[in-house]
Amino acid sequence: MKYWLAIILAVVSTHGFAQEAPRTEVALQSQGSQTFYIDSMIHGAGEARLLVDTGSGYSVINQETLEALQEQGHATFIKNLKGVMANGATEIVSLYTISAITLGENCIIRDVKAAVIPNSSRQILGISTLLKAAPFEFSMSPPLLRLSGCEAAGIKTAVR
Repeated sequence: MKYWLAIILAVVSTHGFAQEAPRTEVALQSQGSQTFYIDSMIHGAGEARLLVDTGSGYSVINQETLEALQEQGHATFIKNLKGVMANGATEIVSLYTISAITLGENCIIRDVKAAVIPNSSRQILGISTLLKAAPFEFSMSPPLLRLSGCEAAGIKTAVR
C-alpha cells in the first residue's frame, strides 16, 4: 500500500508543474498600416530590419543580403520553387538555408530557410522561422514578440 501511495504522490506532484521554457521578448516597431518590423542580425550579412509576416511561408532576404551570406559561406542553396506573391502573381524563387538569425538582442535561430525574391528590397521574417522559436506570442499592446524556442546568445558559440 505504501508503495502505490508513493507512486501516486510522485505522479500527482509532477503532473502539470513542468517548467515553462524561458521566454525572450523582442520589441516590434510599427511602421503604420498595422505592419510591424523587428530588428535582427543575419549572421554573415549584418543588421536587418525584417517585416513580421505570419502569412509568408518562408522568410525572405534580398539579393544584396544573399551575396553577403554567400561571400561569408553562410548560405546554402536548397532548390527553386514557385512562390505566390502578395499580389497573387507567381514567380520562381530560390530557397536557401542561412546559418542563423538573431532576433532582437539574444534570440538565435539557426538553419533558417529563406527565399530570395528577384528585385525585392523588403526582407521578411516568415512563419517557418517563427515556428523554430515556438511557442511564440504576438502582442499588439505593447508591440512585441514573446519567443520560447530561442537559443540564447552565449549558450552556444554564435555564428558570425
